[in-house]
Amino acid sequence: MQIKPQPVRTINAAVEYARRVWREHPERDGLKAWQAALNGQRRPYPALTILHLVTPDDQDQPADEFMLPHVEMPATTSAGQLAREIIALLNPLKMLNPLDMSFGLGKGTGTMVPSFDIPLNPEIGDTPTHTLTLDDALARPAPHPATSGLMPAMRERILLIKKLIPAGSGFHIQLPDMQGPFNLAHAILGEDALTAPYLQPDEFRNFMERVTTFWIAARKTLLSWIEPEWTLPKDTAVTCIAECSVNLVSPELYREHILPHDLKIARTFGALHIHPCSGPHVFHVTLDELPAVVLTEAGWIAKTAAGAITVDKALAAIGDRPIMLLIGQELPVGREEEFIRADLDRYVRNPRLMFSYTGMHWRIKDRPLIRDMHRRLDAYWMELSQKII
Repeated sequence: MQIKPQPVRTINAAVEYARRVWREHPERDGLKAWQAALNGQRRPYPALTILHLVTPDDQDQPADEFMLPHVEMPATTSAGQLAREIIALLNPLKMLNPLDMSFGLGKGTGTMVPSFDIPLNPEIGDTPTHTLTLDDALARPAPHPATSGLMPAMRERILLIKKLIPAGSGFHIQLPDMQGPFNLAHAILGEDALTAPYLQPDEFRNFMERVTTFWIAARKTLLSWIEPEWTLPKDTAVTCIAECSVNLVSPELYREHILPHDLKIARTFGALHIHPCSGPHVFHVTLDELPAVVLTEAGWIAKTAAGAITVDKALAAIGDRPIMLLIGQELPVGREEEFIRADLDRYVRNPRLMFSYTGMHWRIKDRPLIRDMHRRLDAYWMELSQKII
């Protein structure tokens, strides 16, 4: 049984506690596992993520085996807030999931939208309050990559983290969710992003060029503010483009109106991580048309706009190319463990795999069941590892 940890009363105490726990659990180091998979190297631990659905109406008290210290610092101070963030980074251990010891920026998928003069509504998950017509969007000045929207607030947060956290302590600052040029255009324009390529093709190209130019400049600006010592290695190894909204258009429209901008990002930053949002045609068209893809995603999801590509089909499309695959799947009721084991079996032949699952039918009350399953799957991984020469 774990002894209840002593309360945290200073930011340095929070840092040291998190670092000590991190060192004590090398099998949950998500970053090292990710780096190994990207490089095609075998890793000693699966870094397996298994989640349950989180809903506001699920008010059960979790039966957690891993206790975290209480932070006895004022929640109204910057130091108190950051200390709570540090301790919260250890929450995945409650479910035996991998740790990511990095501080986030921004406000989720909507982060870049305020740079185009559209506020976010915090009451509905920081989604944009409204959209603009294409003509209205083009009539406005192009956003400044350092001073528009949430960029100044993110710079202040970066400076605060650097001020309060000792340099070289092992923590990183990760880039915010920047989405991708077409996702961002869709968030700004709404339905105009789907019809304008046909009705106003020249104007739409101009707007996509504006969005992409800003996107590239904003990413460079954020990386310069974070600085190499603090940058999450994932953000230097690959550039992530989320292509969720491409599921709403055809491959032909992608090739004509979106691909040129993705290629510009690839020419600027190099290796790409593509988030196809499970869409089969998005998976294939990005894999076929973007020469810089080194990481992509696949997995069965029940409710999607354009279906979901299976892991088998994704691996067949990748073939023998050195491309990492993030497997993200919903779990079938009653077959959860065998479903995950089938993916772990694939690792015997392909080390460029990472694994993440969500039981949409599970809730807080199922945590003990999930942890027991997780332990059995970790043990199964170790058995598999013995078979790999």
